[in-house]
Amino acid sequence: MSRTARPGTLVVGEVSGAASLVEAIIGRIADGALADGDRLPSTRALAQQTGLSRGTVVRAFDELAAAGFVASEHGSGTRVSRGAAQAARAGARTRGSEGAAGEASSSSPLPEPRRGRSPRDLRPGTPDAALVDDRAWRAAVRAAAAQGLAGLNPWEEPSPTLRAALVGHLRRHRGIGEADPLLFDSSRSAIAALCAAFVAARRASGEKAPAANTFHMEDPGYRGARLMAREQGLDVRFHPADPDGLDVARLGEEPAIVFTTPAHQYPLGHRMSVERRVALVQWARRTGSLVIEDDYDGEFRYGVAPLPALSTLPGADGCVAYVGTSSKSVAPDLRVAWCLPPAAMRREVERWLAVHRRGPSSLPAEALGGFMASGAMDRHLARAARVYSDRRSRLVAALTRECPDLDVTGVEAGLHLCVMLPGYDDDVVHALERAGWRARSLSSQSEQYLMSGLVLSYSRLSARDAAAFAATLREVLEAAGPG
Repeated sequence: MSRTARPGTLVVGEVSGAASLVEAIIGRIADGALADGDRLPSTRALAQQTGLSRGTVVRAFDELAAAGFVASEHGSGTRVSRGAAQAARAGARTRGSEGAAGEASSSSPLPEPRRGRSPRDLRPGTPDAALVDDRAWRAAVRAAAAQGLAGLNPWEEPSPTLRAALVGHLRRHRGIGEADPLLFDSSRSAIAALCAAFVAARRASGEKAPAANTFHMEDPGYRGARLMAREQGLDVRFHPADPDGLDVARLGEEPAIVFTTPAHQYPLGHRMSVERRVALVQWARRTGSLVIEDDYDGEFRYGVAPLPALSTLPGADGCVAYVGTSSKSVAPDLRVAWCLPPAAMRREVERWLAVHRRGPSSLPAEALGGFMASGAMDRHLARAARVYSDRRSRLVAALTRECPDLDVTGVEAGLHLCVMLPGYDDDVVHALERAGWRARSLSSQSEQYLMSGLVLSYSRLSARDAAAFAATLREVLEAAGPG
């Protein structure tokens, strides 16, 4: 038979908030003072007994109910649920009983922060998130969280804050005016959407264009683009990476998709010449093709004149799609990317987004938008560029000192460089890993025009580690000898 616990008989001890009241009530269930079916005092009575506000007690009851320890029925108050005593004695607790509900628990340590990759992991793709102004970023996140949940699908109602902030960001940093960006969860998703939209648009036009299913790219090149193209059923055709950029003479005269990274060719680091840029846009207009410009780290350049985005060239608006991402400028944790498709393809890209639901989560998108709008993003990019430039210079100097005969490419922009290793194989990468260093082999980024070398990120590399890595690389090469 159930009992009713009255305010004078339910002793919970001294409590300081909702979390500690939850713990106290579960403790009374565990020690038998409260049994299954017992009715708890009203929230008003328990507030008077404990000295807490009624709202705090209500939050505690809600937490207990959510975890299944109590159940409320209209007209009969709140009772201990069946099986609650056994669960409490077995050690079950609410998810929020250890410092949740906005309260810090002095007895439970906070979880350790995520530390990211080791500084000795030189694989490309990750910037130094420690360079982000922590105070400014937290302020942006708080402002985004304060808006609450809108109950909207982010691919249907994308972040207005980020979309507005991107207009100014792209104009200031990449020379793109009047942008109307679509938001994605990654550049890969944007590339997949553009491929599907181009094929659909060609099919809808009724033209017989079998070559419209062709996807041209440089080799070595970005594996993600290759994977997305093949996932869309496209025929990927490779062309050797050239220091001046992709040569349109290799592309033929049939409509097709061309993928390029003109600001900093991935992974070799070349910058596409102005002549090749103009020629590529003219070719795309003439053949009815699509150029996908992946500007993955275009914000960072060192000691060279800025080259505006390919999409800003005359005539590019109808045939060039611009893709950008926060993964290199801020951190890959955000999962935020953007795309400026040609106007004629926009509806097809939006349709792909609606079907595949690959928009970014609203909270990080809003936070990033606020970070940009406040000016913190501009300050971050200026500071990060100075730091990255110094780290790049120290690595290049260390490699020149320890391995003077090696050819180093891609040092003018971005966050990585390449060390060419003709005559060596991927055993160099394995030997470096055994010595405590992680690197990416250049051959892993190739499919047809295999090249031997290392792709190295310097984004988080200290001066001391740069010297240590270069010395280790020299030792590894001396031990291996050219194959």
